Amino acid sequence: MYAVLRITVTTAAIGVAVLSFNAPANAGGSDVGAGLLGFGIGAVVGSAIAPQTVYVAPPPPPVYYAPPPAVYVAPPPAVYVGPAYYRRPHYHTHRH
Repeated sequence: MYAVLRITVTTAAIGVAVLSFNAPANAGGSDVGAGLLGFGIGAVVGSAIAPQTVYVAPPPPPVYYAPPPAVYVAPPPAVYVGPAYYRRPHYHTHRH
């Protein structure tokens, strides 16, 4: 880890030292015109070699899902209507 850090710091120091000795860029005279001419030529050549427009068929129509078929559902069984015994039924037995 120490070696990687040392190499990184050394490379950054050398890069800063090299870039600090460069002469400043002076864009005077016809330098700007030459730059614009190169930009224009690049735009023309780039648009000439660009791929042409490709026409594609329209997307397929959306898929329609029909509603499910009707299903007969039988009604629930009838409710029992009659006497309800909530206690033990009374049997008629003879007692003496």
